[in-house]
Amino acid sequence: MKRFFGRKFNGKIILEGAELLHLKKVLRITEGEEVIACIDDEYDYLCVVEKINKNDCLLSIKEKNICPALPQREITLFQMLPKKEYFDNIIAKSVELGVNKIIPFTSKYTMIKEIKKERVATQIITACKQCERSKLVDFSSPIKIEQIPSLLKEYDLVLFAYENEEQPFSPSILSKKKKIAVILERFNRHFDGNSFTKMGEVAFKINEVKKVATSLKLMKMPEFLGEKGTNKETEATDEKVKYISFA
Repeated sequence: MKRFFGRKFNGKIILEGAELLHLKKVLRITEGEEVIACIDDEYDYLCVVEKINKNDCLLSIKEKNICPALPQREITLFQMLPKKEYFDNIIAKSVELGVNKIIPFTSKYTMIKEIKKERVATQIITACKQCERSKLVDFSSPIKIEQIPSLLKEYDLVLFAYENEEQPFSPSILSKKKKIAVILERFNRHFDGNSFTKMGEVAFKINEVKKVATSLKLMKMPEFLGEKGTNKETEATDEKVKYISFA
């Protein structure tokens, strides 16, 4: 059944703008048909199209049910702003994988410094429809990497995906963790069907990684053999922060 995002008003749900055009012009849904409506909460609303007007569409609510696709964990993605051609896919896959909030950030090697929020909002709605989520993903304005530590104290677990880390990711560290922050670099690998190959881009600058860890006061950072060298053993002083490699 087709899904739309609208707003609730006087016990009805109103569709406007792009959602109205999609209903009328693309799907050609008519009065009397049933649709699923979402109003950015935890419910799916089974509705009947009551009236299609020029500037809006009125939906009559038949029943509401808890959305079965709601994420079981509260996950915030801190994503380094990538090249534009990667960003659309990052947003879509983040929503489909259960992220609740996306906070983009800039660093030394960031290629773009700002984004079009209207475009992002459209992509989030499309992705939520695709995976049948009723609650939209929050998307914030870009911050600087130095601002991240002050936002992490409320999380049960922080995952920092860093390319020089030698310890592979283990799903067991997610056990009983409900509020998780994930910090990702700019996508700089290409999957050729068999393995990942590096694209020649540097993502995190080492001193940026050290600043984040030091300000959190939760990790003793490894010693690096130059900016492209390997790291010695990392000693964790707290179980909250894990440096992992997805390679």
